[in-house]
Amino acid sequence: MSEPDPFASPFHPVHLPGEPSGPVPAGYGYPAPMPAAQPGPLARRPVTTTASFWSWIAGALLAVLVLPGLYYLRLDLLGADLHAESQLDPTPLTRAEADLLAAFLPLIYGAGLAVASVPFVVAAFKIRSGRNWARVTLAVLGGVAIVFGLLMLGLFASGTITYVPWLVGVAWSLAFLASVLLGIVAMFLPASNAYVRSVYPR
Repeated sequence: MSEPDPFASPFHPVHLPGEPSGPVPAGYGYPAPMPAAQPGPLARRPVTTTASFWSWIAGALLAVLVLPGLYYLRLDLLGADLHAESQLDPTPLTRAEADLLAAFLPLIYGAGLAVASVPFVVAAFKIRSGRNWARVTLAVLGGVAIVFGLLMLGLFASGTITYVPWLVGVAWSLAFLASVLLGIVAMFLPASNAYVRSVYPR
């Protein structure tokens, strides 16, 4: 009787009487692999989430394009003020230089607002995909936007900004505030909450 191999693996297959003694087929003796989980159907985006998205986009357009454009309604007044203020400087501006500067100031103002609106736009696109962090981000940024809108409303209503007709400025402020408030409310309505939970269930 041959001696057992001391270096043999203790996990070698054991053949019972009646079983084939050939090579063990692949997968023999092991449980079948579990089937891969199939992704479920995509949740349908509710109208409330879509309305919130377009409200944020409208607010960004009002701030980046419309607000700087309002200053072109009375650009001559802006040029006159810049010319008058520069007379106290050692090298005052000529009226032509002041008018040229006045033409560029709204563009610079709009560029600054465009940079500030980037997180709003990025988060607005993410709420379309049901990202809850985007809703939280927009809720925080929306508070800042409301303060900005109220500040502009006060400046326009009091006539402090003389380069924009006060009625036009007030109308812009109200439209901006309405878009921000609608964006905040719509993304937290029950349908929007259910959409976020269905996309990323806990």
